[in-house]
Amino acid sequence: MARLIKQPSAANPRLNEIFVPVGATLFSAGDQADAVFIVTEGEIGIFSGDSDAMVASLVKGSSFGEQAVIGTKQRLASARAIRDSRVLEIPATKLSGEIDQSSPKLRTAFDALTLQLLQKNYLTEFISKGGSGAAKFDLGPGSLGSVTADRLINNRDLNSVYISDTSNLIQLIEGGKGVVITWGRGAILKDGVTCEIGIGGVLGVAESIAMCKSVTSVSVLTPLNGVVIDGDTAYQAFMQLSAGLKGVVKGLIISALGDNSISERF
Repeated sequence: MARLIKQPSAANPRLNEIFVPVGATLFSAGDQADAVFIVTEGEIGIFSGDSDAMVASLVKGSSFGEQAVIGTKQRLASARAIRDSRVLEIPATKLSGEIDQSSPKLRTAFDALTLQLLQKNYLTEFISKGGSGAAKFDLGPGSLGSVTADRLINNRDLNSVYISDTSNLIQLIEGGKGVVITWGRGAILKDGVTCEIGIGGVLGVAESIAMCKSVTSVSVLTPLNGVVIDGDTAYQAFMQLSAGLKGVVKGLIISALGDNSISERF
């Protein structure tokens, strides 16, 4: 079996670069997720589970692995080299450490994106397993999402907003602002499935940061309150990150948006 070769990156000696020979596996579904990767050379394929069904092909500049680090802490897919490749390895501890040491505005935006990605992953899995009609996403007590939501809800530096109906919500998002729900119920709609979301649910955050429309529609089921995440403020905070981590955040935003979303910024 072809062997992976890990050595300090010439561009950033504080991080490791891994050579992944064609056909070699970087990680498998079920492995512990302790790092995010950026392709610096070659092509990496993402495969469903341990199967040969390739769900994505990633080339230079693409980041991957952030979903597992932020969400389940275990790899949900496998990554193999389509051709000889090199990837930059960013440990999860470094990612979270730099986020924690950065501005509070960046921490806030990162938390909101984390919640939106967890929400999107839930809906994607629901649909992939044949679910249809209606779904409901709630944050379990003590879960990563619940702790993250509490941090946002209790943040006194964030502005609050009351949203009476869907047109109210769309106007807010089109104005470059997303919302994290603190009371009430909203919904995200994709591929014929309506997914109800409550406290900690996210509406329009990735869209406002990326200045784009998502493939996922949104609606208000009951009047709701929420904390506002300003897209321009979050974008400027993310631009202060190092180049490598900026690429990771870009991948996170694109993942939260969903496939086929067209961004004016990324």
